Amino acid sequence: MTRNHLCRLLAATSFVAILAGQAHAEAETEAAVDSVIVTAQKREQSVKDVPIALTAYSGQFLDEIGVQEFEELSLFVPGFEVQNQSPNNPGFVMRGITSDSGEATNEPRVSVFQDGVSISKSRGSYVELFDNERIEIAKGPQSTLYGRGALIGAVNIVQAKAKTEAFAFSAKGEVGNYGYVMGEAMVNMPLSDTVALRVSGRTKQRDGFVENLLGGEDFNSTDTKAGRVALRFQPNDRLNIDVVANYQEDHPSGTSFKSLTYAPTNPTTGAVIGDLDRNSGAALSAVAGFQNNKPLGLDRKVYGVTALTDYKISDALSLSSITAYRRFEGEEIFDADGFSLPLFVFSEIAWGRQTSQELRLNYDAGGSLTAFAGVSYFHENGSQRVPLSVNEKVYALVSTGQLPKPNGLPLPVILSIPAVGPLKADHREAFANYGETTSYDYFADATWRPIDRLELTAGIRYTQDDKTSGYSAVLMNGGSVLGGSTATVARGLIAQPTPGGMPQYSSLDDDGITYRTVARYAATDNISLYASYARGRRPKVLGVAAPTTPGGNVRFNILPGEVVDSIEVGAKGEFLNRTLTLEGSVYDYSYENFQTSIRNDAGQVVSINAGKASAYGFEGQANWRPNTNTRLFATYGYNHSRFDVGLFEGNSFRLSPDHSASFGAKVDFPVMQGKLSVVPTYTWQSKVFFDNNNDRPDLQAADKIVDEFQKAYGLLNLRVNYAPENGMWEVGAFANNILKQDYIKDAGNTGDGFGIATFIAGEPRYYGVSLTIRR
Repeated sequence: MTRNHLCRLLAATSFVAILAGQAHAEAETEAAVDSVIVTAQKREQSVKDVPIALTAYSGQFLDEIGVQEFEELSLFVPGFEVQNQSPNNPGFVMRGITSDSGEATNEPRVSVFQDGVSISKSRGSYVELFDNERIEIAKGPQSTLYGRGALIGAVNIVQAKAKTEAFAFSAKGEVGNYGYVMGEAMVNMPLSDTVALRVSGRTKQRDGFVENLLGGEDFNSTDTKAGRVALRFQPNDRLNIDVVANYQEDHPSGTSFKSLTYAPTNPTTGAVIGDLDRNSGAALSAVAGFQNNKPLGLDRKVYGVTALTDYKISDALSLSSITAYRRFEGEEIFDADGFSLPLFVFSEIAWGRQTSQELRLNYDAGGSLTAFAGVSYFHENGSQRVPLSVNEKVYALVSTGQLPKPNGLPLPVILSIPAVGPLKADHREAFANYGETTSYDYFADATWRPIDRLELTAGIRYTQDDKTSGYSAVLMNGGSVLGGSTATVARGLIAQPTPGGMPQYSSLDDDGITYRTVARYAATDNISLYASYARGRRPKVLGVAAPTTPGGNVRFNILPGEVVDSIEVGAKGEFLNRTLTLEGSVYDYSYENFQTSIRNDAGQVVSINAGKASAYGFEGQANWRPNTNTRLFATYGYNHSRFDVGLFEGNSFRLSPDHSASFGAKVDFPVMQGKLSVVPTYTWQSKVFFDNNNDRPDLQAADKIVDEFQKAYGLLNLRVNYAPENGMWEVGAFANNILKQDYIKDAGNTGDGFGIATFIAGEPRYYGVSLTIRR
């Protein structure tokens, strides 16, 4: 038996012993599982009564299990995965479908919302999770409920609003290894009987966990500040207005794109200073003078304001309005080749701005019919610009296989090779894409109860889009010698320049209909059965690509709208006097015009139509309160997502494990006139590929090594807290990845297009202590 297996066995044995002893001691007392009230169908309902595969967690529960970010949240949601390379480059995956493209021209497939406002653009969607009322994750085509981007699901963060009832205050601090320091605070202040103000924020810093072998700041650090101001105005029982302003900035160190083709070396002497392990130190650096000498890392800001208005017209009718403005901007510098020689250094400068307005009329007279109908306006404008530096001398050796593996050559030796002498040591160019969308949506949804136990629901949404896409490319210091420039024609190496380096644009109009039909049957007061058929649609994409010749025309490519037809059957129930809740669903999806991305031989990401694809699976959730001091929870998801035709036929969808599971508990012990809480959790997933090509050698031109995947792994976490009876303060300790599981978050990346795949390490063991004060 290996050391890791022994540790897992000991941990599991201790875990079961704690639960068994506590359950025996408290067997005479029962307490119902906490019920989370959700608004997934635009009205308040218990999760059990919502005929959707829905996972909802209260903000309090997420605090108890230590969830601060989307990546951590996804571990406890079946069918949901979040990959976080950096706050600027997350991947949201729902039932096998990934939404992570940073291109301004692309459309999201998994919608992320804050209080009903889409924040789905990849570069602005990853936000800190703090001071929230709850988070709802709805799986399946949900565009009728959530909008045009919810092809296969939606995540809605419901933030805590200001309350006029009472003053409240809380503060929390955490410190830990790797220089970890986190502080957060909230104050809720009633200013009068009708006005209240709530202010909350979080600051979090942690040193990088991948050693920088060339000196300087270690890679994959955390440096985040986030704040929120919420104002409530409630002059009477009919009108309620909430205004919420959010701000976040992130300044982490560089992402550890590590090559396993070339070892970490001293670029000057050629001495080997590291190994080819995926999780060990990396030798990465920027290039002098590139982007005003900025170091590797990210500078990102995200901010926005939302106004939520609810007006009760009568006992049956109400009007809801959501008005929002949002903006993000950021620049990330990264060493894309993953080793110490200055082959590539890239910058990505992303910018986006959006405004939206939704009006919704709601009908609920307490009878057999509830319904809503509305209209929304959405406008988005953004760009993604990628400046880059290429050492043509190093590139020539790498691309022709003349750079020895794995140790390469010292840079002075490369510069002295006569054959590469005429090539440029620092060739610079930049390409950019631009996207603007104006969208109008018209939607309606109604639920009819012909008999007490039966509900029939139908919803429809019509979307009309006006899109404009653009592209530009420019040579920043003349033509590429390696690219074949002549005295009269300046050629690019990665992208051919557009005329004068200026953007070219094209436009299209698109419209489409999505819908859902649902039947729900209450078999008993505590058991609900449902079946649904729904259609989701990702709007047409007007893709862009560089000219084939210098000064030529930009290539525009229209990808048809991606359509998915979904069939789902599920059941939800409460048992043992509501101390046990069980939920399960099975689904089957059929895709047409599956839109995906590939990286071409120049390292650029381009969108393609992969044709037909399919998915089917099962998701289950369980919560059990055997007594007042014990809560057990578990999830399991099975997803079989495959390409049916074309280039990737038979391949798994990227970032989509076939199996995932989570297990956890919260056990309270009476200790020293207070309460000691023990919260162990274990999360697991099966093998996952990071690219739709599944790292197949026949689908790759240069890299024939099959290593761009993560085999099955699990993470064991533990939190222990003590609070006295008055509950005014709490102290705790925590440890994540207790078993020091080595894993990677991503593989392939930009370098894969050049035959030198790079790998990004996952987090090591983290531990620390905390102090919370509340009133």
